[in-house]
Amino acid sequence: MAVKVGIPRGMYFYKYYPFIKTFLTELGAEVVPSPETTREILDKGVLYCIDDACLPVKVFHGHAYTLRDKVDFILIPRLTSISKSEYICPKFGGLPEMVKYSVPDLPPLVDTEINLIKNQKGLAKALYKMAFLLKFKNPLLIGRSINTAIRAHNNFMAAVHEGNTPDCVIASVPRRQYKSKIRIGLVGHPYLLYDNFTNMDLIKKLRSRGAEITTPDMIDPHIINELCMELPKRMFWSSGKSLIGSALFIMDRRSFDGLLLLSAFGCGVDSLAGEYIEKQARMYYKKPYMVLNIDEHTGDASFNTRIEAFFDLLNRRNSDAANLSAHGRSIYSS
Repeated sequence: MAVKVGIPRGMYFYKYYPFIKTFLTELGAEVVPSPETTREILDKGVLYCIDDACLPVKVFHGHAYTLRDKVDFILIPRLTSISKSEYICPKFGGLPEMVKYSVPDLPPLVDTEINLIKNQKGLAKALYKMAFLLKFKNPLLIGRSINTAIRAHNNFMAAVHEGNTPDCVIASVPRRQYKSKIRIGLVGHPYLLYDNFTNMDLIKKLRSRGAEITTPDMIDPHIINELCMELPKRMFWSSGKSLIGSALFIMDRRSFDGLLLLSAFGCGVDSLAGEYIEKQARMYYKKPYMVLNIDEHTGDASFNTRIEAFFDLLNRRNSDAANLSAHGRSIYSS
């Protein structure tokens, strides 16, 4: 019987799931993702997670809980760095311990460290170690599985760059054509943008109002890197660089009608990156800009009101652009 490996549907699931699923499947494991986020999952995460953790970390705890009696192992890699000379949010490094000592009755955790701070060679070394922990010992099989997983990841990213959201690509949902009246840049972390329960179906709501959506994952990462090279200081957080680079890309193009920043309350990376984006928007961006902060207490009704306010700004500016100036003003919501 194949070993069952659980993958919590949280944090970087919507960025690397096709890669890790392909790798484990090629080895001979059965991959079991947790279900899409629900109120029950969120409530379990809030129950078992520390109070001052951000919303995505709480949601992740809930997903780990749902896998406790369904798999032989739960994969929670210790992410230290995913790019050369850059680090990731420290909470990713401590996530295995947070889950292990907070959520009861879990099967063994596979917490292999992924550290690419020096070069990409660290990835292969980590994947070999991960395979050994799962009792796969054939080096040739592991090597072939890594190569197949890399191809799957490249295909996945190519599909996303064509304008598909990662959640739809993962679920094999064909890309649908939407009648777009306006174009909006939606900036945020993958675990906020594509978790439809956590963000209260934000992308669906925007599209229902005739908006074409562009997220950071749809932008060429080389462009993001080039834009971030113009910063006064190097952005050494990968997630912060993604936010800032994609926001600068959107603000630099006339084809976008507005910019939304989706942020989790209490996120350290967002507090710094968001501050910089706001300053740039005030100084240079002449179109509507709004920050949407969410946590476990955010309600659907109030969230919809904020979205309506943003579209009111868009409509007023488009109908009377000569007399109404946005000039980078931001509207905060909490």
